[in-house]
Amino acid sequence: MLKEVGASGQISLGKKYAGQLFDLTVQADGSIVMQPVKVVPVTPSVQEESATYKVNAAGNGWLTPERIARRAAAAARSPAEVEAARTQWEDENKEAIEAMNRRMAKIGSMGIRIHEWRKAKALKKQSPAAASTGEAN
Repeated sequence: MLKEVGASGQISLGKKYAGQLFDLTVQADGSIVMQPVKVVPVTPSVQEESATYKVNAAGNGWLTPERIARRAAAAARSPAEVEAARTQWEDENKEAIEAMNRRMAKIGSMGIRIHEWRKAKALKKQSPAAASTGEAN
């Protein structure tokens, strides 16, 4: 199959390969080999000093190079860097956090609201007349 590289430096492989991740290797003779891959993070017991990820030749390629880079950067952070980033985020979002806490105190969390809704639904199913008057059996 003959493919032409466009002015932007891209080629189209077709919808069959949409969303897949490929390992691109440039050979010594200038030829290019594209191997479809699935990227799987190395387990912590096997992990080396820096964050690394295994590349398997099978799969749908849902991990984009950008996602892999973000995961590698996150995995490479020290506990002190993680704590500093969390503290910085808290400082930058202090007003929003306080507003959310006030809202949760006023209306309750989504989990509590869903729990109450399910209880009311179950009560209504058991006894429609009691549920409408607010009485229990």
